[in-house]
Amino acid sequence: MPDIFIAEPNNEEPPAPQKEKPVSEEKAKSKQTLLSDEDSPSIFKNPVRLFCSFKANPDGITFQSQEKDEKILLFLRRDFITNAKWILLGISLAILPLFLPFTQHLLGNLLPSLPVKFYIIFFVSYYLFVATYLYVNFITWYYNVALITDQRVIDVNFSTLVYKDVATTKLSLVQDVSYAQVGVVRTFFDYGNILIQTAGSLDNFTFESAPKPEEVVHIVEELIGKRYE
Repeated sequence: MPDIFIAEPNNEEPPAPQKEKPVSEEKAKSKQTLLSDEDSPSIFKNPVRLFCSFKANPDGITFQSQEKDEKILLFLRRDFITNAKWILLGISLAILPLFLPFTQHLLGNLLPSLPVKFYIIFFVSYYLFVATYLYVNFITWYYNVALITDQRVIDVNFSTLVYKDVATTKLSLVQDVSYAQVGVVRTFFDYGNILIQTAGSLDNFTFESAPKPEEVVHIVEELIGKRYE
């Protein structure tokens, strides 16, 4: 009589356990796939940073009249070193009132005794003026840009918050391009004025204090008279 409490042996071999991929490895793989996706609009391989003044083949910037197949090849602003003058002046104006108590101590009773409210109003108005001075100079530098695409040259002149002028010309109308780099400072920091001469009665383009002028001229010379491939 068989023993019902003893199970018969199972000759079938159990399936081999499958190795699971670590979670970190799967995340790394998915991250790598995301970074390699060129169609993703949220990833820019060559973005234009806040204080950037020269960028070849920039990503993430467009302009209003840009054609569907038009590609921006060069983005230019005045070299950032040209802002040193107004930055240093703004810093000097900001710290100037700190010397007022020392001056009053030296002059003694020569300065009139005024109410505290007057000094508060004076200092608030003064620092608003300094902040406005710095802000206007910064946005004037920030929005004065030049764009060179595979079809045309664009020059945006922005000044004093109320003046904006946009000039464009096709590359087929550009006849010559040259640059001037005069002075030790311009040569040391590698910036200069770029002149683009156009055909006929069209206005010439001048990019003042542009960084890497020799490289810019070389790029434009290769584009004159032909479409970028």
